Amino acid sequence: MEQNRKMYGEIIKEREYRKLIFATVINRFGDSVDAIAFTWLVYQITHSAAWSAIVFALNTLPNVVVQPFAGAIVEKMDKKHVIVATHLLRAVIITLFALLYRAGLMNALVMAIFTLVITTVESFNLPATSAFTMQVVKKEHMTCGMSLNSMLSSAASLAGTGAASVIIATAGVSAAMMIDVVTFAVAAALIGAMKAGRAKVTEAAQNEASKTTSATGETENKIEQSKIEFFLDGFRYVASSRVICNYGLLAVALNFMLIPINALQAPIASEIFKMGGEILSIAGAFAAIGGIAGSALVPVLSQKLSPLKMIMLGTSLLGAGMLGMACGGVFAGNNIACYVDVAASFFVMMVAASIIGGTINIQFMKNADPKYIARAAAVMGACGTACMPVGSLLLSAVVTKVSTGAILVFCVIFAIAILAILVFVKPQMEIEEGSLGIKNEKVSANLV
Repeated sequence: MEQNRKMYGEIIKEREYRKLIFATVINRFGDSVDAIAFTWLVYQITHSAAWSAIVFALNTLPNVVVQPFAGAIVEKMDKKHVIVATHLLRAVIITLFALLYRAGLMNALVMAIFTLVITTVESFNLPATSAFTMQVVKKEHMTCGMSLNSMLSSAASLAGTGAASVIIATAGVSAAMMIDVVTFAVAAALIGAMKAGRAKVTEAAQNEASKTTSATGETENKIEQSKIEFFLDGFRYVASSRVICNYGLLAVALNFMLIPINALQAPIASEIFKMGGEILSIAGAFAAIGGIAGSALVPVLSQKLSPLKMIMLGTSLLGAGMLGMACGGVFAGNNIACYVDVAASFFVMMVAASIIGGTINIQFMKNADPKYIARAAAVMGACGTACMPVGSLLLSAVVTKVSTGAILVFCVIFAIAILAILVFVKPQMEIEEGSLGIKNEKVSANLV
């Protein structure tokens, strides 16, 4: 504990890290306000659980289809400029969304299109942010730096979620969205003011660039082939590690289990708890508190437990939280009991998510080769969300025939199955320092 406190003290003294943290916190506050507004707005306009699932599917689709290509593109670019540009672009898109809503032109199809566009832009932001973080945070500070970032982000989400219901009730949905616009602009300004993080073109990229610029008479087909090869290197790098593949499979399984919670929040509030949007604010608030608690636990637990045991612990807690939500119908009609059940369930689920996500992110960031970090992060992100669009579309069909409560019960059973696999199979989760778990040196050498 004393060592962790010293690490936190050292990293918070770094000016560039503080700017990065402030940008993240401000951005997360605005996103949490907008998330509550958008989630409830979808259900209010469509009055359909199926449409809620469809919009959620479109929200995750670009992370699967676009993000791997975006990672390859971002790898050769100035990461800071990419982050600033994507922040500002999202601010413009959300402003247009708010204007259309105020003009009464919003419907389910328009919301779906805007969701797709915003997430596509985000697909460029995420790999750039992962690479940029590695340029700002020292490797020896990575565990505490990532945990502190997560804790403060969760605290900002807590504040934003708590403020969301008040803002929406007093100023309306458009005001909530404009707050998100302002936070994007402020975050862009903070990132733009940072001196650290000037992108360095990798040695492989420099070699490719010199070949394409010095060789005369080279065709467009050859140039395109070099881009494809650069893109495929990210997949090869990840695929060559059994450990990273195991984390990818785990992320797919757990994200599949969480689809109903993410896609059906409004139906859960309405159909299971027989309540309105106020219970979503409570869920979001305690999810944020759970995120803070889980992030604070990660550095402590990592000193006592192996990555596999931390994943097992997180999966157990996730199943327990899901069970609490599945039993929520028992408390329908008793508002206080519903609030307690939702608060406890979301708190436990977010503690679990923070432990699992923190373990995966820290292991990845500490050991990934910087030359491949944006591409590898994009591939991992795509793998983690690969099941979500398909799962959400399937959910939109299933939810018309199966109750929301029954779907949550299935998710609990699925969590138990994942835990059983972890206990009995014991997949490899330990990453060899500096190698990202890659044992085949010939494969690694071919990538450089």
